[in-house]
Amino acid sequence: MANFKFQKTVLVVSATAAMAGMLVGGQALAQSNTEKGSIDITAKVINSTCVLALDTTASTAGTAASKTLDLGTFSVATVSSITPTTFIRGASVVLSLKEANGSTAGCAAISTGKWDVSIDLPATAYSTTNLSNNHTLNNTTTGAAAATGVAARLLRATNSGGVSEILIANKVAGYGYLLSGSTTTPNLNNTDTVTLTAELFKLSTGAAVAAGAYTANVPLTVVYK
Repeated sequence: MANFKFQKTVLVVSATAAMAGMLVGGQALAQSNTEKGSIDITAKVINSTCVLALDTTASTAGTAASKTLDLGTFSVATVSSITPTTFIRGASVVLSLKEANGSTAGCAAISTGKWDVSIDLPATAYSTTNLSNNHTLNNTTTGAAAATGVAARLLRATNSGGVSEILIANKVAGYGYLLSGSTTTPNLNNTDTVTLTAELFKLSTGAAVAAGAYTANVPLTVVYK
C-alpha cells in the first residue's frame, strides 16, 4: 500500500504542472505570438580600410590629411566698419571617401553600408551665442596675439544639395555632429561627398575688434554604420 500511495502522488504533481502551462523556474512560458519576439544581429568585416580625402589630399596610414581654409587678412578699420554679425569671407573643402590606395573615388569596401564625418568638439571649442541660430568656433590663439571681434561658423552640403549651418553642439549620441545632417546614425553612401565651408563673421557690437590671429582646428573622423 505504501508503494501505491507514492506513485499516485507523483502522478498528481505531473498533472498539475501540465495544467499550469509547464512551469519553468516558477514562470509559465508564453503560449501566444503576442507574447513572443526576436532580435536580428548583423555585422560586417570589410576587406580594406577606406581613406578620407580632403579635396585632392588623401589621408595615409602615417598622416591624417589636413587642409587650411584661409579666410583672408583684414585691417582693424575694415572689420570695424562692417555691420555686426555680417559675413566677411568663406572658403570650402570637399570631403569624400576613396579606396585604400587613395586613388579611386568611392569606397567599395563598405558596399551598401553607410558612412559619415563626425565633428566632436568639446564645449570650450565653440560658442552658441556669438551669432543668432549659429554655432561659431572659438579662437585658439590666445593672449595678446589673438584677434577679437571675429569668428568663423561652419556650413555643410551633401553632393550638390542645399547648404545649411553646422550646429556643432547638436551631437548624435556615440558619434558627435554628423556632416550628413543625420540626427541618428551615419547616412552617406560610399560615393557621396560633403562640402565643408568656413565663413568668417564680424561679431556683435559688444565684441571690440582687435588686431591679431584667428585660428581654429576642427578634427574630422570617419564613422560607419
